[in-house]
Amino acid sequence: MFRGPARLPSVGSAAAGTAATRADPPRLPPTKGLFPPVSVPPQHPARRPDPRRRDRSAGRAGRARDDDRAAARVEKLAQQSWVEGAEPELPVRTVRPEEVVFHLGPTNSGKTYESLLALERNGRGVYAAPLRQLAHEAYERLSRELPPGTVGLSTGEEEIDPDAPIVCCTVEKAPMRGDLLVLDESHWVADPDRGHHWARLVLTGEYREMHLISAAEAYLLLKPLVSDAKTITVVNHKRLSRLDVLRTPVRPDGVRAQTLVVAFSRKAVYAVAAALDPQRPGKVGVLYGALPPATRREVIARFTRGETEVLVTTDVIGHGINVPATTVLFAETTKFDGVERRPLRTWETAQIAGRAGRYGLTGHGSVGVLAGVTGLRADAGLLKAGAEVARGDAMSDLPKRAPRLRPELDDLGAFEPVDLPEALTRWMAWARAATRDQAMTADDVTGLIVRVHALLPLLRGPLGAAGDLWTIWRLINLPIDYNPPRRTRWLVLAKAALQQAFGQSVAPETVLEPMPDRGTVEDYEQAAAAARDAQTLLRSFPGVAGLTSEDAAEVEEACAERITELLPDAISLSASGRCTTCGAGIAPWFSTCRDCSVRSAGRGPGREPHRGTDRGTQHHDGHDRQPRAPRAGGRATGGGRTAESGGGRRGRGTSASRTGGRPGAGRSGRSR
Repeated sequence: MFRGPARLPSVGSAAAGTAATRADPPRLPPTKGLFPPVSVPPQHPARRPDPRRRDRSAGRAGRARDDDRAAARVEKLAQQSWVEGAEPELPVRTVRPEEVVFHLGPTNSGKTYESLLALERNGRGVYAAPLRQLAHEAYERLSRELPPGTVGLSTGEEEIDPDAPIVCCTVEKAPMRGDLLVLDESHWVADPDRGHHWARLVLTGEYREMHLISAAEAYLLLKPLVSDAKTITVVNHKRLSRLDVLRTPVRPDGVRAQTLVVAFSRKAVYAVAAALDPQRPGKVGVLYGALPPATRREVIARFTRGETEVLVTTDVIGHGINVPATTVLFAETTKFDGVERRPLRTWETAQIAGRAGRYGLTGHGSVGVLAGVTGLRADAGLLKAGAEVARGDAMSDLPKRAPRLRPELDDLGAFEPVDLPEALTRWMAWARAATRDQAMTADDVTGLIVRVHALLPLLRGPLGAAGDLWTIWRLINLPIDYNPPRRTRWLVLAKAALQQAFGQSVAPETVLEPMPDRGTVEDYEQAAAAARDAQTLLRSFPGVAGLTSEDAAEVEEACAERITELLPDAISLSASGRCTTCGAGIAPWFSTCRDCSVRSAGRGPGREPHRGTDRGTQHHDGHDRQPRAPRAGGRATGGGRTAESGGGRRGRGTSASRTGGRPGAGRSGRSR
């Protein structure tokens, strides 16, 4: 741990005012031209500066400089003393694990199945996974095999018997000690946003036995974190079903039942679903990160029961979710990852492609390209490489990121909230130095610093009495998205918690926005997301505005039910992929093609908008397409944006980290 030293006072500079010295003004030369000659008479002898006063002023200035230098030296010594007293060290566990078992292998190789059998035989322990859906799957599976009351569930949104002997949870909710730990998708230790949760759990978790489930490439990242284990066992798993690559692209009319179609933004998902729906009316479903968890579970259940034959999904399906799919088709192979638009890595492709041909659910699987959706293209070569990784025939390009270490409050040595920005900055510098030769690296805590600065103005007023250090630390660590456009939502909720603690009244609608009476799927998605944020706050700060987390859960559930009702019509009425002016095919994240946009912007009085020609419309992507009017009842989902070369711009939409994202999908917020 980072041992916080006693706080040393800073010495402020003793700046003193310096008297201004006055010198004889120069005699101005005569001015020629427009103005008559002007001369300045000499100063009266009585007003000449006194040399003694000048000496005294210079002395005061010199002493002020000396005081400033002395203060700087004291401050530097204080900081050095603080650094030397902190002695940054990696956190360590006090109880060594007796055994660590690595389950390594590609997708669909039985890694999770064998680990859950070990947990079932043991009768006590924890199953931890990155997604709520995976925790649910493990909970339902173990509940079928074990007596009632034996298995509990704990996620950011749900609590069912959390004190049961076996608990299935998300990683953030996993206890730091227990009997047996099964950690699924352990390669998430390399994730830049949430990897620190995996790192601290593996590095400091005090469990008698640990089962780490991972792709083989992550073994070198994980092994140093459990080097203190008494016994380390490696179990290599092989894929249990065949995975073939389709030789030719599949068009919408050739998509078979039990197929997953993959795209990487909300708009792209609806564009693909709209292209597939005429072939299988009412049998096409959608799955993406912005859907409420209850809706996602219902969508997956319908696909599993066969009520939905084709499921269009983002890469949320690639994180270990099991469905009876025989084929995975990629409509595109590029994604916006929150920073840039880039091609998929082979390990990402393998995680998704490996959903095809699940052992015990279907026969062998196939992976291929979906063609025929305007603006979306997939790289067949990348899919072939990803399939090789999914079969275990090749190594993936999993990023070689070192596991990240994030501080706890006790690591910082802060005494008051105002100390946190400097303490976090110093911790980050010290931790980077301390882990330079270690298998860890310091996490970037800039986001926490930004949140502290957002709260400090509130603490200067009456709310400062409620803003103790522990309260502020809990508020800045709430897992609520702080990226636009939801940034203000976290600040509103944090202020409400402080007001409640201070005794001020808080309106319930400030914390829990009511569900809209009418709206689109996107409207209800946003209302459900706001309700989840309220649940997150109310679990840590119950009673704010007289509400409980159950109140917020009811609003989210109502939104989820409404979304489930609206999804079929939202798919059939989607007009994505067509210019709203001329009907030409465009990328799904635009609503108007470039030609119509340019003509509309430059149209003078009496000029008609571009409507295409009998020979077809030469579109911006270089393909000739016959113009077609938008579908009746359709509404543009591009937000009025126009097609431009070079890709789209980021706009409002789902979290890129949960949908796979692309321009228009918004920024990260991982599923918790």
